Amino acid sequence: MKKLSVVIANRNDTAMLSVTVNSCIEELRPLGLNQCEIIIWDNSDPIVYRQLNSCLPIGYIRDKVLKVGRQNFPCLFSARESAINCASGKYIICLDSHMVVGRDMFVALYDFMEGNQTDKTVGFAHAPVNWSHHHENYAVHDRDMSVNELGDWNKKYNRVRTITWKGMPWICRKDFWNDIRGYGALSEHHVSWGGGDMHIGIKPWLLGYKNWAVPCNAGIHIGPFPLINRKADQSVEVDEESHNGYKYRLYGESGEFPHTFGFLVSCYILGGEKMMSRNKAAITERFGRYLDVDKWWHEAMVLGKDEKAWLDENKKMTFEQLLERKPWDV
Repeated sequence: MKKLSVVIANRNDTAMLSVTVNSCIEELRPLGLNQCEIIIWDNSDPIVYRQLNSCLPIGYIRDKVLKVGRQNFPCLFSARESAINCASGKYIICLDSHMVVGRDMFVALYDFMEGNQTDKTVGFAHAPVNWSHHHENYAVHDRDMSVNELGDWNKKYNRVRTITWKGMPWICRKDFWNDIRGYGALSEHHVSWGGGDMHIGIKPWLLGYKNWAVPCNAGIHIGPFPLINRKADQSVEVDEESHNGYKYRLYGESGEFPHTFGFLVSCYILGGEKMMSRNKAAITERFGRYLDVDKWWHEAMVLGKDEKAWLDENKKMTFEQLLERKPWDV
């Protein structure tokens, strides 16, 4: 068994994926490269997938440090789950395909899990996240759930403590991932981008687990950047008007159903129509240009029905009890 498996779902990243992988390799060295692995599960357009060998340090495939898998349809959630299913590590770290790993971030996350391996209530442990165009003071560990579950970014913590939820970068035990059934309906139905981090972030609390902040250097999102066009005379211009820049998320064609539909599906699974109603205004305000909430309300319930039934049978507290108790606020 490996110490650590870093999983990365990739959709149409090339240069940024190369930066991410090489950053991972350098930060895994203190743990022993031969004791770790990086698994990329690609769901790019075929023309991009064929370019990956020219972007990746493929010698590490020979060394069994780097593995590349492929699915022939777009879906972030099923790609991550496929990577995790193939992982041989005791622990899973999940990154986006456009990140720089913070100095000693992997070591800090691994040491936290090793130091708490007898505590079976440990769910996800989070390093802070930051963005490449921000100072380190903007790094954050969690979301503010006081008004709704989509939540504004909250704080970075300088001590180990429980938190609400956050997306990448996180670490967990592989068996824990299986216990919470991962992305569930979002993966099963190949739902497009949106809602996955909230889904796997809140579900552990309902099932009796805890999410933790680990004080360490942040994982840094690369981009977004403006689009730079080369003109016929070989000079360049910055296109600030088209909104088609070199972005770190490709919203279009990232799965089935409308973009951000997963937030609505997740709300139904986690907290029924009460949670859907509590978050309706936030989803509409942020993502109304992509998603007609009223139109897709019933469909979200249909897709989430089976996972909701499983969660209702196995959860340790209800969504309403979670909001009342605020178990992370200690």
